Amino acid sequence: MLDAHFLGSVIIVLAMLVALHQLVRLTMVAMLHRTLRHALQAGVPLTVEQLDRALGRRPTVERAATDWRNGWLLIAIGLACAGCVAIQGSGDTLRMAAGAALFPLLTGVTLLALSKRASRGT
Repeated sequence: MLDAHFLGSVIIVLAMLVALHQLVRLTMVAMLHRTLRHALQAGVPLTVEQLDRALGRRPTVERAATDWRNGWLLIAIGLACAGCVAIQGSGDTLRMAAGAALFPLLTGVTLLALSKRASRGT
């Protein structure tokens, strides 16, 4: 089984990565806000499409292509997790890895289904 110290270290590292990701997002939003404020003060005409793009709202076709790629990537990660432990493992390890592999597998399948639905326009 996993050592308690190892598991604690993994949890701390994941928490630090989430905090770092949120800090980077906050910095990006602050820079975007400053850029838009300077553009508006300078009298630069901004269209709705430009504002949507700046705020991260992508067109449906582009979003569907990204979801398609991310879905296949998550499915590959899930299969790699399951395959790695299937090669190495015992019954307990296999059950634990199957549980860990289900999350990216199901998330990937959902992304593929949503992107296919979005590309059809329904």
